[in-house]
Amino acid sequence: MRVTLLGTANPIPTLDRAGNAIAVETRDGVTLIDCGPRTVYELLRQEVDPGAVERLFFTHHHMDHNLSFFHLAIVGWTAGRESLTVYGPTGTDELVEGLYELWAEDLAYRQQAGYPAEGIENIDTVRVDESFEAETGGFRVEASPVRHSIETYGYRFVDADTGSTAVFTSDTTRFDGLAAFAADADLLVMSCGITPVGDAPEEGFVWDRYTSPYSEERREVLLNYHVTPEQAGEVAAEAGVETLVLTHFPPYPDREAIEAEAASVFDGEVVAATDGLTFDV
Repeated sequence: MRVTLLGTANPIPTLDRAGNAIAVETRDGVTLIDCGPRTVYELLRQEVDPGAVERLFFTHHHMDHNLSFFHLAIVGWTAGRESLTVYGPTGTDELVEGLYELWAEDLAYRQQAGYPAEGIENIDTVRVDESFEAETGGFRVEASPVRHSIETYGYRFVDADTGSTAVFTSDTTRFDGLAAFAADADLLVMSCGITPVGDAPEEGFVWDRYTSPYSEERREVLLNYHVTPEQAGEVAAEAGVETLVLTHFPPYPDREAIEAEAASVFDGEVVAATDGLTFDV
């Protein structure tokens, strides 16, 4: 199983990072987890055909996790995709219905230009809940609810050939049960929305608000929905995972400090992610 972090940003955009999306490659193809801003371009950067994506799992429906869905749905279809199944929590059906409502004339025009209805008119949706499990030829997946500001799920993928395991928590605060869901994973990818601040770029647009640490008041609010590097390290240590990957950073993360904070409580490998980072699990 190969895991590629296509985008590692939080909702505040910067030029060096895309929105949240993770590609999981197994012997039966490419599966996406989330589809945040710029996902299609990042697939191309990784030399992945957008038409090869036939399964898309949404963790939740915040814009930094789903904004490129319409782009992927249409571009993947025109690239030759014949089917697409979209898995996700409440809001997933409405997202797909929005494709057909907002882009009806666009889709009709493209069909007149020679693209078949198959691949766009037959998009399936599957509702994810706390009992969700599924299996393909290449992997087995189960979901677990996590604690964020809206209904959100983490996913646990197990490679059908090797038994290797990758867990993706998405946005969550720390809570009892999170480590159990990630137990003994080879790779744990955790969103980490409260981080040490590094240097902003010397040229170009800069979000001044994000060049200094969060105020204590704002930090206390965010702790209801996100973890710090140290908290992520504690979860990884309790779960007994091999590698912890931290992602979903504010605009100017200090990656060395992030890794050091997590490593202060976790003895395994710690990686502060950058876009395009790939792991063979």
